[in-house]
Parts: sequence; structure tokens; C-alpha cells
Amino acid sequence: MAKSDKLFVTDAECAERIGIPTDEFKTVVATAAKSGFPMQDPLFKNRRYWPAVRAWLDRRYSLTTGSGPYAPDEVEPWKKALPGLDGKENWD
Repeated sequence: MAKSDKLFVTDAECAERIGIPTDEFKTVVATAAKSGFPMQDPLFKNRRYWPAVRAWLDRRYSLTTGSGPYAPDEVEPWKKALPGLDGKENWD
């Protein structure tokens, strides 16, 4: 298996793939965790799931169209098109 094919990576490997020093990664990850950065998984020796890290970075830099599990940053376009909707409607 090639090194880049590993799914679960240590913090040092994650930092290397991102391109920053490990010490800097440890500082950055504390702040990034508040924005949904993938946590370490105890089942896999406290390693991070690399595809989730990559997806988080892609969302952060608007490289994906889906918002994933995160709340939208702005009013949805369909609400702008329909005056009077504020998201608190009762559809019963």
C-alpha cells in the first residue's frame, strides 16, 4: 500500500499531507476543531480519517457543492425568491 493510500493517519502524517510542520498542525487543529475538523478516532489508535480531513478542507475552500453536515452560511437562495418566508413556517 502506498503511503498516500492510508485512510487513517497520525497527526504527523496529516500535517505532512497538508504541508505544514507537525508543531504548527497541533496549534491549528485546536482552532480548526471548532469548525468541524475531523477528530481522532480512538478505534483506530487515535488517527484521523484522511478522506474526512480532505473533505473538510474542500468544503472550507468551496471546492464542493454540498454543504455536508454544516449549517449554511447565508440565507438559502429559494428563500430569497419567495418573499415572506423566514424558515419558521408551520407546514401542518
